Amino acid sequence: MKTKLLFAVLLLFFTITFSQTVASSSGIAVQGIARDASNTVKANENLSFTFEIYYKNSANTKIPIYKKPNVSISTDNFGVFSYVIPYNGVNEYDIRNNVTFLQISVDDSVISDEKLSTVPYAIAAGNGVPTGSIMPFIGSKAPKGWHLCDGSDLPSIAKALIALVGNKAPNLQGMFLRGTGKSPVNFKEGPGLMKTQGETFKEHIHGKGTLKTEKAGIHNHDTDKDVGYNRVLKHDGKGTSDGHDNKGDEPNVASSRLISDDGEHEHTIAGNTAATGSAETRPVNYGVHYIIKL
Repeated sequence: MKTKLLFAVLLLFFTITFSQTVASSSGIAVQGIARDASNTVKANENLSFTFEIYYKNSANTKIPIYKKPNVSISTDNFGVFSYVIPYNGVNEYDIRNNVTFLQISVDDSVISDEKLSTVPYAIAAGNGVPTGSIMPFIGSKAPKGWHLCDGSDLPSIAKALIALVGNKAPNLQGMFLRGTGKSPVNFKEGPGLMKTQGETFKEHIHGKGTLKTEKAGIHNHDTDKDVGYNRVLKHDGKGTSDGHDNKGDEPNVASSRLISDDGEHEHTIAGNTAATGSAETRPVNYGVHYIIKL
């Protein structure tokens, strides 16, 4: 015999954390009385429910937001049943910005398809964290309604976020975040939206500092046998001693020049100083996970 259900209460509750965001939801509480077609109470019976939240687009097409199928619920002695739909905040953007409906089926038969009533302040609070918001999180498992930014697959029901970033979460492991666009301070470009930017080090030069060669080089060109041997002769074939023919390859012994001493002086240097540091340039930092709002 076909079952008829009368619903007494339908409310949407949100758990508010801190003062500005909805971090998780406690779900949608549903309560009603089960009756059959003759209006007889269905007491102490086990029924199979399916709950689906959806909205309709401009073409009046049903767009699913959340679905919880095959939920076994038992009625009490008076036919009363209650259940909290474990809605976790996914696609919350669609709920905030559309007229939303809750469709309830029992054994594949739709027994209720009504506009979803909401607590006004809960929707207002939810507006503080739009889909795609990224924040640091000191935990290993993302809270409900969020996903770790670790490059893993997003849940298929997170349609609003998938429309923004694709089927995988951004992989922000080991990364810093930087605003996209041009800085108004130094007019340098940040990374493109949802793009990465390689490491770099600002071009600069270093002064010579204290690098120099040691002063040295004072010397003369005397021989070690006689300090007077410190002059040079020119091969011009002139002024050779008696008995020689002043050939062009003979030194001019009549006209010599003194080899001057070389004073103290310095030399320029070239090359690089020894390498130091590690594989990257980074500030002091603290490890967290990044999470993204579904």
